[in-house]
Amino acid sequence: MKSNAITVLTTVSNEQQADDLIKVLLESRLAACIQTQNIGSHYVWEGKVCHDKEVLLIIKSTNEAYSRLERTIIANHEYEVPQIVALPIEAGFRPYLNWLKQNVKP
Repeated sequence: MKSNAITVLTTVSNEQQADDLIKVLLESRLAACIQTQNIGSHYVWEGKVCHDKEVLLIIKSTNEAYSRLERTIIANHEYEVPQIVALPIEAGFRPYLNWLKQNVKP
């Protein structure tokens, strides 16, 4: 079953930044659920190979809310170029997807 649900991934530098961003996104009803995971990120920045500990935010939202969600992440993010990528949720447990849609404002 096709859905309009998406998973948006972004990273922040620490738990406090994660908590602050999560609060804004949930209170704005731009996400129904956000999970966090401590990760190590390896990347190239300004020509240098870097490795940092970060917190990954796994954000459940909808296609309709994505533009507002992206703007809100950018406005509240500490990074100059934050990772913000959206992945479609192609299928899922219908009651969960209904709950997700009911808890996100487009």
